[in-house]
Amino acid sequence: MSKLSVAGAPPAALGTAPFARTVATVSVMGVLVVGQMYVTIPLMSELGDAWGVSAGAAAASTTAFAFAHAVGSLVSGPLSTRFGRRTVMVANVLAMAVVTTLMPLATSLATGVTLRALQGLFAGSFIPMSYAYLHARIAPHRVSLALTVVSACMGATVVIGQVEAQLVASSLDWVWVFWGTVPLLLVGAAVSWRVLLAEGRQPAAVSGGAGLRAALGARMFPLYLVILIGAGSLTAVYTGVQLFGPADVSGGGTLLALRASALPALLGAILLAPALARIPAPRRAAGALMVTAAAMLAAALSGDSAVALGAALFAFMAGFATLGPALIQSVGARAGGAQTTAIALYGFTLNVGAGAGAQLAAFFGGFSTLALFLALVLAVAVGGVLRGVRRT
Repeated sequence: MSKLSVAGAPPAALGTAPFARTVATVSVMGVLVVGQMYVTIPLMSELGDAWGVSAGAAAASTTAFAFAHAVGSLVSGPLSTRFGRRTVMVANVLAMAVVTTLMPLATSLATGVTLRALQGLFAGSFIPMSYAYLHARIAPHRVSLALTVVSACMGATVVIGQVEAQLVASSLDWVWVFWGTVPLLLVGAAVSWRVLLAEGRQPAAVSGGAGLRAALGARMFPLYLVILIGAGSLTAVYTGVQLFGPADVSGGGTLLALRASALPALLGAILLAPALARIPAPRRAAGALMVTAAAMLAAALSGDSAVALGAALFAFMAGFATLGPALIQSVGARAGGAQTTAIALYGFTLNVGAGAGAQLAAFFGGFSTLALFLALVLAVAVGGVLRGVRRT
């Protein structure tokens, strides 16, 4: 992995951030911010009733968030070059808090989707800027662990966001899924401003034409394609569980257990991070993709068994939690001084994939056919990554 910071200088030149409180702050904020993408999956019926549309139509709210999130990721690179990563991250969290306050007041699909898109737009800077910040500010020998912890926490949002929404909606009311998040976002913004180190303008070369060309180079494109497929599969499979699910899912408790089954896998990925860091990032990515493809094949063959499906989701999240950090490290190493732009593009493709995955599930007549399709797509991605590994 490259020891250069996002600005192309050693991290020590910018000032090395304290590891524990930096990673803890970014991880918790990642769960709060990115988790909003997935809170509407269990709320599709409630949102449909509030907006006077079907539950399937309400799924557009997740897609709107994800696609706008992708746009926010893309523009975060130039903004951070001008204002600094900390300023961009905190300002967007504050703006997101305002929009989140308005979400429960929407009375139509158009208004709801518009507000969800604004949520996603403001949330969009968080993933790429947090990864870029860690690359620039964490000591090089601890970057891998930092990325794994933060990536696992953000990956966990697909589960945590759904579990939180289901629990809050069943015990209080669905509107508190949004209103309850607002004070947490405000407190988190204040803590982030205090913990993260201030930054000035980055050198123009970082974000100029040369940087963009480096971020869009032939060596970078396969990495973006892999995260596009991985994130799309992640959102598609959980949307499929919500829409179809196995026949023996008889209530909210079973759905809650299915969603929660992935959390131990994410914890395991964090615990194994120091050992996995010894494996070169491209090989780690290939191995992780193999696990996700096998897990989707197992999900397709699980039939009506919620237990078998839960085991498959566990394996899938274990693979995905390992895939993310490996791809981020590969992006950072290959991009050199264009890391900010490259990671912004990484965040863009990740969220395009997540948005497309939310709609993909509706094109299939059942969960098994959806999971089989995802297994095939992931298997093709494995072949592409393995060819890339052999060339390096």
